[in-house]
Amino acid sequence: MKNNITLMFLSIIFFLIACSEQQSDNKQLILVDSLMQSQPDSALNILRGISMENFATQVDSAYYALLLTQARDKNYIVQTDDSLIRYAVAYYDKTNDVRMQAKAHYYWGCVYRDMNRQAEAFREFLIAAPLTERAKEKRQLGLVYNNIGFIYMIQDFNEKADSIYQLMEGIAEELKDTSLWSEALFRQGSIVLAKGEEYFPIAEQKLSDAFAAVDRAGNNGLKADISASLSNLYSRMDEGEKALYYAKLTLSLRRDTARAYHTFFILGDAYYKCRQCDSAIFYINKSLVSKDYGRKVDAYMRLADIAMIQGDTALSIELERSSSAYKDSLYRFRRSVVANEIIEVETDVQTMFQKLYYDDLLNAYLYIYIPVVVIIVVVTFFLYKRYQRKNDLLQKDKQQLEKVNQDLNQHSTNLQADIAEKDLEIEDLKKELASLQIDEEQRKKMQAELSEMILKRGTLAKEAFLHSPLYEKMQTIIKDYQDRDESDEEISNQEWQEFVAGMDIQWNNAITDLCVKYQLSKEELHLVCLSLAGFPFSHLEYLLHLSRRTLYRKKNALLERMGAERNCEFEEILQKK
Repeated sequence: MKNNITLMFLSIIFFLIACSEQQSDNKQLILVDSLMQSQPDSALNILRGISMENFATQVDSAYYALLLTQARDKNYIVQTDDSLIRYAVAYYDKTNDVRMQAKAHYYWGCVYRDMNRQAEAFREFLIAAPLTERAKEKRQLGLVYNNIGFIYMIQDFNEKADSIYQLMEGIAEELKDTSLWSEALFRQGSIVLAKGEEYFPIAEQKLSDAFAAVDRAGNNGLKADISASLSNLYSRMDEGEKALYYAKLTLSLRRDTARAYHTFFILGDAYYKCRQCDSAIFYINKSLVSKDYGRKVDAYMRLADIAMIQGDTALSIELERSSSAYKDSLYRFRRSVVANEIIEVETDVQTMFQKLYYDDLLNAYLYIYIPVVVIIVVVTFFLYKRYQRKNDLLQKDKQQLEKVNQDLNQHSTNLQADIAEKDLEIEDLKKELASLQIDEEQRKKMQAELSEMILKRGTLAKEAFLHSPLYEKMQTIIKDYQDRDESDEEISNQEWQEFVAGMDIQWNNAITDLCVKYQLSKEELHLVCLSLAGFPFSHLEYLLHLSRRTLYRKKNALLERMGAERNCEFEEILQKK
């Protein structure tokens, strides 16, 4: 049975080890991971010198695939192939390493984002969010929220985007991450800006706070985005000079000024607000190269306004028609995306996580609860068997104890019979001694026999007491008080009377004479008898329920009444009587 239990426990331990998360111990890949945040370019260079074919294990290959995708993303390399990260996701989805699983899904979303497959990117970010939260990777969760919020925002789900960016702001404040906090404020400010004129002061405050924070941090890319929003805000507030200042700042911060189409439009719009139409037309026309329908809508409308100012009504009407045409196309495109992809992705991901939740519950039941129940049953069984063995031993002990008590009672009964027989013999001898028909020699002989019988009777009485249930009860009371300062046993009045009578027989009725002569109280009589029975004085307090100090005081008072010294024992007094 013990071997079976050992085998069961070993199986459980093996199962737990098999289900535990696997991590790569490749030193080169671990080094790359450590460089990823502070030196992403160095991490990418090291990875470029490694081939995936060099790895013998899946864990190393998946780790490499994830790190290479991450390094490319951090170095702003646009990725157009998801085969590498797909491999990493497939591997980590089969493990219990939630942190790596979350990271893999996040970077798969980043690759889809680069491929302009917004619905797929959205799906991966939604999957990554709860996994990242479970992994307690706060900053990574902030980045996930940033991407989810951005997709919501470009698809005109502004309320959902705003709530996501508020969560992102909370994480940034907790981590004291300036870059993340600036991004959250910037996005919230942009969303508020779209609500209309009455929200301009709120938008200005958020964007200004974000600009000040990112200006200190030195993130030029984010600073350019915030400057663009500030330029747009001040343009709508008809503060042309401020709009132009931030528009020029935006263009100066962009890395690729040849394809900064959105920046061109912002700069052209700022010039328009400042009534510099030629410059406005120049930059707005540069923005038309963009394939973004939304930007074309705004650009053609602004050019139509300029044409109207310049008095070219026909051109203005033609430009407005172009703006409307792109606006219709944009509406149909966005409506299609919203209806057929984003909402569907949300529903699918929610359904998927519900299924995973129930699958996890089922797995927990199968792999945790069942072994636990089995262990509980086994432990309960052994405890029951142990209890049964103990109970059997107790029953045997009880039977033996009952047999011992029966033997003691029988022995005590026999001793009592012997004492009664001795009493009769003593009585007969006393009668013969009282008779005048015997001579002096016979009298002396019979007197000696009488003394011997009295001595034997006293010995029998002492042995009978030591084997009596009363003596056992007294010993139990003493032990209980020593162990726990209380006892459930109590000596009854009948038992005290039997005890005094037995002691009186043992001492040839001397105790009766002592009681009559000195008018002993019940407590004093019990004190004398217990002392003569050989109980240590320290035990008398448990039997008489009196403190040791009170017992000493009563004993000394009694000895003084008897005319004896304080250190004298009652046995000495009776022997002298």
